[in-house]
Order: sequence, then C-alpha cells, then structure tokens
Amino acid sequence: MRALVHFYILVASALWTAHSCYGKLLPRRTKLTWVNGIAHMPEHMSDPTFVISTIFGGVKVDYCHNPSSMTSESDYLGFVKDGIQASTHVMMGRFTPEVDSLVEHLRDALKQVGRNGRVIHIAHSQGSVITWLAAQRLKPEECKRIEIISFGGAATICTSEFPFARCINYYSVNDPILNVVPSAVKALKSGFSFGDGMQQEIIFLASRTGDPATDHGLLNPTYLEALVWEGQRYQSLFLSPLGQMAGAAFVGPLSSTVTWFPNFAYEMTRRAFIAMVRIFTLLWELVHVTITRLLGKGERYDPILLKTS
Repeated sequence: MRALVHFYILVASALWTAHSCYGKLLPRRTKLTWVNGIAHMPEHMSDPTFVISTIFGGVKVDYCHNPSSMTSESDYLGFVKDGIQASTHVMMGRFTPEVDSLVEHLRDALKQVGRNGRVIHIAHSQGSVITWLAAQRLKPEECKRIEIISFGGAATICTSEFPFARCINYYSVNDPILNVVPSAVKALKSGFSFGDGMQQEIIFLASRTGDPATDHGLLNPTYLEALVWEGQRYQSLFLSPLGQMAGAAFVGPLSSTVTWFPNFAYEMTRRAFIAMVRIFTLLWELVHVTITRLLGKGERYDPILLKTS
C-alpha cells in the first residue's frame, strides 16, 4: 500500500514538473491592441502598428482607429476639430462613437484569447481618455483580463478605479498633455502615485529631446524607450522561447531597416540564441527531474543518530 501511494506521489510530482515546464514553453494566449490619439488618418496607423509589433516580438497587433477630421497633412482646421472633440472627452466625459468602437474592439479581443487569456491594450494621448470612458462600459470580469499601457494619456487609468489586471501610465515630465490631467500633475508634485496595490501606476520620464511637442509623440525617443521596456516585459512573460526565436528570425531582418534603433537586428539575434538555450534547458529539466523522481533517485536525507553518553 505504501509503495502504491509513493508511486502516485512520484507521478503527481512529475506531472506538476511537466506542467510547469509546459507553461514556460507555451504561455497563456494574448492579444495586443492599441488606440491612437488625435490627427491620425487611416494611412498613419500602419507605421506605429508595425513598430509596436516589432518591439513586442513580432506578434500581430490590432488597432482601433480613432478617426481624425483631417483630410490631409496640412488640414489645420481638421486638426482644430480633433482638439475640440478631445476636449469634450476630457472635460465632459462625453461618450462618442469612438468609445463604442473601442468597447466592441476590446470585447472582440477578449473572445479571441479566451477565458484564461490576456489582452494587452496600448493607448496614446486622446486614446487614453477614450479607453478610460470605454472602461466604464466594461464588466469587472472583462477588465480583470486586460492590461492597460498608457503613454501621454489625456486621462490616467488606475486599478483603484477599474479592476484591470495591470495599469501603467507613462508621462514625459514636460509633456504638454499634463496641463489637462490634474491627477498626473498631482502625482508629479508628490513624486509618485500608487494604484490599488503596491505597484506604481504613474511613471514620469525624463525628456530625451528637450522639446515638449516632440516628447508627446508615441514613437519619439522619450516614450519609445518606455515602449521598448514594455515590449521586453511582454516577451519575457507571454512569449515562449519558440516565439522569441521566431520573432528574431523573421522580424529581425525587417527591423534592421528602422534607422532610429540601429542595434535592433543585433539584439534580436542575441535573443534568438538565448531562446534556443532556454528551450534546451527547459527540456533537460523536464526529462531529468521526471526520470529522477520516477526512479526514486532523488536527494535523500538520512537521519543523524546522536550517541548518548
């Protein structure tokens, strides 16, 4: 009887080890989405989408287009209209068709990843206040499966207000958007701001350009540095070593053409090698631990007998 129980314990232990290694090789399903700020015509969406995909390991990125009133690059009247519409979102909390579109977009992404999946949602500028309004129409159980990453947001999004799985708000210290976000200004004056838990949810970045207008851009150096860090975090948590290797093989050559990040191709090649090492390490760990425990050759600790005088 004891031998049978011991056998079942060994099998359960081996299965748990296999499950742990399997989880590392095949992490949970995710979906990456993003919503833009003002002055983005349809043709402006492809470049940021490609850059975000590249930084996050080559995963597919779906965008929810926040339409612009502009009809051309020189349409300043359309730009002013965009600014007026954004102010109605910020000042009056006005629900518009853009908000409804984002709610539908996020719910569709949740369906794609399933009950145990995770949606990673990136928002920039006006896109952040649209996300804040959309959150008011999402159910708590839906929010719990979404992570929010906001850059230069016209509204701060925190877990103290919505039960998102994670919220992070990045602001350049000289971003002009701070003039309309009192909560971020308050956090800047106090030096830090925490959300519902212990994780800091509002982070201020030193300017990389010295120009406020430039710093507000999502793909300009200040926010781009934080975006790259978020991409590395995503890959370490949600991409299997196989996925990281594939990203290096197929995305690396394309990313070498991006002049603003000259060492990207080298970095992706380095990660491909690391990913291969991790794969072999995990497989060896799985095989070694399973065989050792099934054969009963694990570490044993014999009791020490003390001699009494």
